Amino acid sequence: MLHYGFPPASKQIMNDYAGKTAMVTVASSGIGRALSQQLASRGARVILVARRQAVLEEVACEIKPAEGIPIAADLRDPAAIERLADEIKQRVERVDLLVNNAGVGLHKAAIESPPEIVRQLFELNVFGPVELTRRLVPLMPRGGAVVNVSSIAGKVPLPNLNLYSASKYALNAFSDGLGMELRDKGIHVMKVCPGYVETAFGDSVLLGKIPHNVPGKSRFTISADECAQAILDGLRRGKRTVVTPRIGWLFIGLARLLPGFLFSRMAGHVKLSDDSLEKA
Repeated sequence: MLHYGFPPASKQIMNDYAGKTAMVTVASSGIGRALSQQLASRGARVILVARRQAVLEEVACEIKPAEGIPIAADLRDPAAIERLADEIKQRVERVDLLVNNAGVGLHKAAIESPPEIVRQLFELNVFGPVELTRRLVPLMPRGGAVVNVSSIAGKVPLPNLNLYSASKYALNAFSDGLGMELRDKGIHVMKVCPGYVETAFGDSVLLGKIPHNVPGKSRFTISADECAQAILDGLRRGKRTVVTPRIGWLFIGLARLLPGFLFSRMAGHVKLSDDSLEKA
């Protein structure tokens, strides 16, 4: 197993969720919805956050008899995050688990990506989790945890997903640093780096279209339920980094040991438009 120079964690962080309060962003679908259901099945009260209130209320009904608190918010908007944090402080006394799951894709070469689109990408993938964490950690007791859902693209830069990779690299760095900053407070920080997850993520990319015929994709694909289970297993085992499926570690290892070989192979799949080359 590969780690950032730290010895592997071994202590159990979180296993009993009865009576605890968890907050999950983008709880309306995919990983967030699956994780909310699994947390509720273990007795947690779940604060459900996404943009669509009606869908959140559906999820709240799904997880009964556990308590679900649906709150609609656009996490790209700092003012909306502030209102969200204020409402949470009014409705609960503590947040034991914060799961920053919100994220959006961008499948376009960096030089072909307009700056306003790039800013939207970083607002949701980086600045939103940073600000939400800053506002909610004061509600977190010792033994609490922050989970940042990143991507294997945050470990290995991918062509045409270059800026998405950069945002996830930033989220990973934030997670590692945050873990050191919160250690004395007894708050654990874990980053999760999935491969391909069977969700509608690809349908909502800001620009471009994620291809379906990526070589070897099936070996790196998991369901949303499998990803949610990997998150809970990682928390139970006190992990700082979860890569799922585990074969993803081989891809990361190859990028570290033989970057020239791997990057040259991936570069062969890049196609830039003539217009972008002329502008460059």
